[in-house]
Amino acid sequence: MTEFWFQYRCPVCQSPLQLEGNSYVCAEGHNFDKARKGYVHLLLSHRMASKQPGDNKMMIEARQQFLNAGFYAPLVDALAEVCGQYGISSLLDAGCGEGYYSTALSERGLQVAGLDISKEGIMACSRRRKSMPWCIASVADMPYMNASFDAVLSIFCRVEPTEFARVTKPGGYMIYVGPTESHLSELRNRLYDEVRSYESDKPEQYFSGFEQLQQRTVTIPLQLESAEQIENLLKMTPHYWSTNRQQQERLFSAGPLIDQADIQIRVYQVPSDKTESVGAVG
Repeated sequence: MTEFWFQYRCPVCQSPLQLEGNSYVCAEGHNFDKARKGYVHLLLSHRMASKQPGDNKMMIEARQQFLNAGFYAPLVDALAEVCGQYGISSLLDAGCGEGYYSTALSERGLQVAGLDISKEGIMACSRRRKSMPWCIASVADMPYMNASFDAVLSIFCRVEPTEFARVTKPGGYMIYVGPTESHLSELRNRLYDEVRSYESDKPEQYFSGFEQLQQRTVTIPLQLESAEQIENLLKMTPHYWSTNRQQQERLFSAGPLIDQADIQIRVYQVPSDKTESVGAVG
């Protein structure tokens, strides 16, 4: 039997997975147990770059605290609006982190599945809402059958356009969310003596084989009063790993952070006859 509106794909042989009891099983006999917490682990060990790939527990907890405080709620509103505009009812959150956006969009009436390479992240997702379909896997090799979703959503995460298009229905959508050049400019000014701009044109390279339907910017004013709030935000960004403790202390000791999140949303369409286009995108 299938448990959800989509069907998982065996990561070993690419056959459909059926739910039998508490395990997902394919016709070749490959078996993947469903965890008691509700998620399924479909990332093969030989495809893991480390024993614990993806965000660690510290990063997940920081992300939970920051997002649960509602700072990025306007981004949820914008994404719900985009989904309504294009009639999207089923969505894959590819790189869902700890599940904030997935569950928020589910509460808006969408069917949402979440995938992340981080086990800590997916366990946090399950704590948010056990009944949702959470999966540990890589966006480079997603364990879903072809044409499973109306759209794939990528929020501040690695993108794999060919794989995104494969699991999207013909004529469906890929939604990219990432920074503009001015995103968190004050945070970066405090950290670095020389601030480099984000390469905000990267999506044009990633999705060069697809038609862009929309581009918009969501600007969110941020006023972070405590060092804890500022540190949680920092831990959500690559800047936590690219700075030393001295730079970070300079950020925390400078007092409240008055900044803004400038986030771009781009919507691309998968062709109705997508076979040729999918093969052409690398």
